[in-house]
Amino acid sequence: WILKRVLVAGSGFLADGYDLYIIGGVEHVLAEEFGCLRASRSDCIPPDEMKGFKSMTSSAALFGAILGQLIFGALADRLGRRVIFIVTGTLIILGSLGSALVQEFGAGPRCMYQLVACRALLGFGIGGEYPLSATICAEGTAARRRGTLMGLVFSNQGLGYLLSATVMVILVYSGASLEFTWRFALAFGAVVPTISLYFRMQMHESESFEKVSQARENGDGGIDLSKTVRRYAWHLAGTAGNWFLFDIVFYANGLFNADVMHIIDPPGDGLHEVANATLIVVLIMLPGYIAGVIFINKLGRKNMQILGYANMVVWFGIAGFAYEWLRADAPWLFVAIYGLTFFFSNFGPNMTTYVIPGEIFPSQAKATLHGISAASGKFGAFLGASLMPIVTGNPVTGEGIRHAMFVCAIIALLGLALTVFLTPRYGPEDLAPKQPDETVGFVMLYFQRSAQKGRAEKAGEAVSSDQSTETGDASEDSSND
Repeated sequence: WILKRVLVAGSGFLADGYDLYIIGGVEHVLAEEFGCLRASRSDCIPPDEMKGFKSMTSSAALFGAILGQLIFGALADRLGRRVIFIVTGTLIILGSLGSALVQEFGAGPRCMYQLVACRALLGFGIGGEYPLSATICAEGTAARRRGTLMGLVFSNQGLGYLLSATVMVILVYSGASLEFTWRFALAFGAVVPTISLYFRMQMHESESFEKVSQARENGDGGIDLSKTVRRYAWHLAGTAGNWFLFDIVFYANGLFNADVMHIIDPPGDGLHEVANATLIVVLIMLPGYIAGVIFINKLGRKNMQILGYANMVVWFGIAGFAYEWLRADAPWLFVAIYGLTFFFSNFGPNMTTYVIPGEIFPSQAKATLHGISAASGKFGAFLGASLMPIVTGNPVTGEGIRHAMFVCAIIALLGLALTVFLTPRYGPEDLAPKQPDETVGFVMLYFQRSAQKGRAEKAGEAVSSDQSTETGDASEDSSND
């Protein structure tokens, strides 16, 4: 039962990881088939236009995901988790198959425009998986193992990376035609969501959502969204802010790729070299996911996020200060540092930014606020992808890479500070409902606890003062008698 829940809830994340990484390989294949630098066809795509198409396909999926996170998160809190989970899974299937079945009409490879539209549809569905999978797993799991299972759900993203790299390696080395390679690679992204869709249809709504629905029917004003948002405003600033900052930094891990691949494998831009490089990068990423699942309950969410950020500051800082020396005189140490940036990203804020908003927010707004947090992360990824090339230079220079590493270290430091002040420290018992109408107990932030303690102390002093006054009055009355 537990394994089925993890697989069903994690199928969207597997699709997310698969499609995020497969598109890079597919773009190289499309450049071979349609690009003027490689293809011999008369209606080939010029290099600048091909570069524009690559940017459009990435941006379409990203903005589709942002809309999906916001829209489907809000709908899931109103219409129910099950029906929206079926919708998002269906969109992933349609987007994947549509991407694989694009056709050429008229002169030139017009299928590229269709691919952009299908990628936007795919991103729309994947975006909805973020708040839905977190909410479903959090509401359907016992508190003592919730963190581990949510970590497992999120780690399906890493499995998606591995699956995409493996599929591309097999296709390239099997000698398949260019057209078959990119069409099969895109279509394969629909396999797991299709299997998952049957099990989604068998799901039932969670008890927490049923409780919220009943409260709405009874006109309970305590579950009003605006009131909930006001109560959790600082928590939301922490979850959304951390996801935003982390995704800016996470993009920078890709800046290492070319240097690391030159160390591990001889330079080359053919399909075999690209497929090999992608597989190697994915294998470097996976240990962090495994460590995160093992230790998230033992360390606690906040501690794990602080640990991840702190190490990111250290390793990005070292990479910045010693970049030229590492690259020239200690290449394998450079590879190790590269691996550590990935390790502590995944064994840290990459996982906890997903888990924390899935746990701390109440069911009447859980999917909505998780969706807002996730959308902030995607916006951060877009910002990082847009602005980081300005830092690294175009073309990329060694000095630009150094500057980028320092920027990433500073942003990770900001994430560390935000975690300290706006991420609650809690255990499973802290999330137990404290009032009959609650689905999740309210966990105060540090400054909120301090303020409450201060108010309690003042109230205690006032009571003591009143008692002393009453005692004095009583003594005076006694002496008068």
